[in-house]
Amino acid sequence: MTNYDQTTAHIAELAQSVLAGKPITRDDALDLTRVEGEALYDLFFWANKVRIKHVGAQVKFCSIVASKVGGCPEDCGFCSQSGHFKTGVNTNKLTVDQMREAAAQATANGADSFGLVNSGRGPTEAELDWMEPFFRETAEAGKIRPCATLGELQPGQAERLRDMGVLRINHNLETSRRHFPNICSTHSYDDRLTTIRRAKEAGLSICSGGIFGMGEDWDDRLDMAFELRDLGADVVPINFLNRIEGTPLYDRVGDLTPMQALQIISVYRFILPDRELKVAGGREVILRDMQSWMFYAGASSFLIGNYLTTFGRTPDHDHQMLRDLGVPFEMFDEVEHEAPATTHMGPVGAAT
Repeated sequence: MTNYDQTTAHIAELAQSVLAGKPITRDDALDLTRVEGEALYDLFFWANKVRIKHVGAQVKFCSIVASKVGGCPEDCGFCSQSGHFKTGVNTNKLTVDQMREAAAQATANGADSFGLVNSGRGPTEAELDWMEPFFRETAEAGKIRPCATLGELQPGQAERLRDMGVLRINHNLETSRRHFPNICSTHSYDDRLTTIRRAKEAGLSICSGGIFGMGEDWDDRLDMAFELRDLGADVVPINFLNRIEGTPLYDRVGDLTPMQALQIISVYRFILPDRELKVAGGREVILRDMQSWMFYAGASSFLIGNYLTTFGRTPDHDHQMLRDLGVPFEMFDEVEHEAPATTHMGPVGAAT
């Protein structure tokens, strides 16, 4: 038996175990990180089988808006909103009406979740007062899941957010405990864990993942994956570093290749078979022409529209991608939908 045959047979064996409901071990996951060459396509194939078995063939997407931009006192080395770096990002704050408009657009685009994202260490009580009318109205309307990415939560704030209608908190680990000090010095990895646990104890759904391509190695990626499994994260965002000029990481690291990015998705699907794996920041820059492959590598959701300080591609293009693939999407109503047959680019199949 050739090395290729041995590798693909091992991938299939691990996949069958995961499909049968047996959690993968770290040693097994480490084996998957060593897959290379043509065998990567077998890894993607089985990761997709695991996705369909444990999550379903349909996909979801969410949308976010930067409700408070810039001026952040933290020094996260990837972030253009840090006040420590000169990135050309100006401070800004949305009105409640602007939040409503952004949520309405996200709903129209088919997103099942919509999140307000604040820069800063954590929300003040005055900021919670400012956001509360929006969250209450959105929750009462019941058309889209209200989510919040507000940084570090103090005691009682998770409960307050829950009571005003927030259903999910996003707070990323970003990377492993070991690598975290290389990325940020103004707060700790344990600070992040504390916020996640507070949100979970308040009964909120947990969205937590990280950014890949920040100089971490596979041990770091596995550490974070197993930490997220132990924490019980419901949604795991997989972001790929989009290097922004002015941030420390701009000149320190290179870009991941599309195949490296897809392998990360697949390994995470084996470790987290029943979680929503959401491909978010950096997918256009890193995956390029292989964006549609993210589903066949194990992803089950993605971020649609713009990000925080960088632009995504248009929702029309993402709708076209789903329609071309024949993949339905699921909204907050838990009903499957087909991507619209007519987009801003014109009717599907129209002559050009």
